[in-house]
Amino acid sequence: MTSRLLDVRWLARWARNHRRWLAGWLIVASLAMLLGSTATAAQTTAVAVAPGLLGLIWRAAAPVAFERWCAGPARRLGWRRHVRGQWVGIAEWCHMTERVAHSVRRDGRKVSEYRTVAPKLRKVRTRGHLLELTVRARAGQTIEDLEEAVPRLASTLAAVSYRTRPISGGTSGCTTVIELVMADALTTAATAVEPAPYAACDAVRVGRTQSGADWMLQVRGRHTLIAGCSGSGKGSILWGIVGGLAPAVRTDLVRLWGVDLKRGVELEMGSGLLSAKAYTPADALRVLKALMAVIDERGAVMAGTTRLHEPAVGDPLHVLVIDELAALTAYADVSIRREAERLLSEILTQGRALGVVVVACVQDPRKDVVTMRGLFTQTVALRLRSTEETSMVLGDGMTKTAPAHRISPTFPGTAWVVEDTGAADRVRADYWPDELIRDLASRYATEVQVELPAEEERESFRTRSTEPDDRPRKPRSPRKPRTTADPAVELVEDGAA
Repeated sequence: MTSRLLDVRWLARWARNHRRWLAGWLIVASLAMLLGSTATAAQTTAVAVAPGLLGLIWRAAAPVAFERWCAGPARRLGWRRHVRGQWVGIAEWCHMTERVAHSVRRDGRKVSEYRTVAPKLRKVRTRGHLLELTVRARAGQTIEDLEEAVPRLASTLAAVSYRTRPISGGTSGCTTVIELVMADALTTAATAVEPAPYAACDAVRVGRTQSGADWMLQVRGRHTLIAGCSGSGKGSILWGIVGGLAPAVRTDLVRLWGVDLKRGVELEMGSGLLSAKAYTPADALRVLKALMAVIDERGAVMAGTTRLHEPAVGDPLHVLVIDELAALTAYADVSIRREAERLLSEILTQGRALGVVVVACVQDPRKDVVTMRGLFTQTVALRLRSTEETSMVLGDGMTKTAPAHRISPTFPGTAWVVEDTGAADRVRADYWPDELIRDLASRYATEVQVELPAEEERESFRTRSTEPDDRPRKPRSPRKPRTTADPAVELVEDGAA
């Protein structure tokens, strides 16, 4: 008896969750019964069951096409109809409304009544897994009041995550856009595919956002810091940038400079794309010096002509890719570390307008490890260890809206980014297999190799900084007694005399 009861409950729950499909089947069955006078019972049953069977077969055989053309549009239509039809009630549940008294004339006399005033729902849009609401604040309500109610709104509509961005300017000063992610598109990892063959250097596709859209990372005009603890997926973002720029490398629209302080384990696999490379801190100094020479030369040409470099074939965008930045700025020899910090700070402060940008990966984002952290213009926060590190990477107050310290270790490549509008978005980078990296490095290999400073300069520098000085030192002269010339003492002595 218990098993039968459970079966009935399961059937009722299934019918409630699939009520749209059930309603469609009932309509088809009713039409079949009306036409059943001229058809056999088998034909009537086939007509009633055929749409459901076709839908199940389609879903099993081609789930992507089924989601795109059938399930996705039906689900988004349901979101729009629910929000538009129940907006006043939803706003009241989320404490966004206010009861206002007004007078009405009834039976020849004025009577006071109360009505519910809700924020105006100006627009409802859907795309992918995203439900976007444009809401204008009611009288007496501020943008801060709307943003405070957004968590309750997301909970009411069963959204996975949310974010807001105000629309400023003109009559839209009290209007905000609320983006609700209704399904998590980042639970499964995606494998990277070969980038489009045309050369692009402004932005590259690295992965997906939480709404299912492409995550486009700006490269030109930005210095990017990628922070995340070990195993968080920094390599996926790094190769997403390098691999996305591969077609531009082949045409010499982009030149890649690689510094891999894990002894080349990461970048050597795609070394064909690199015009210069360094796998030790001492060699990294040579790369930084050569890049500073590019900045000096380009600055002399651009002075008085233009203030922003435009990449062109033969006059490319230079991208410096550094893996394990801390090995250069915190763990190297003192002399190498100081020189590297100086050169890297100059590149970060002068290189953006001159067409030289930096992409750096680091595990420890503390200021004493990455002293020039504030010079990076955009940051990507992978899985971090604490709320303090989240604030270091993304900024103060971002621990609640972009909790990078709560990213699960089972989701490598997942990160939080802060857009130009100040809104935080959760993203996930695609995984780059070794075979794809080798293939791109062989087919889009660069034909330009940068000539680095001579090896003798590096050796002499190392000798000065690390080898002890065996020359005899001049003996120190004995310390002379300190003489005091206190005016107060002299006055006392004169008085005594």
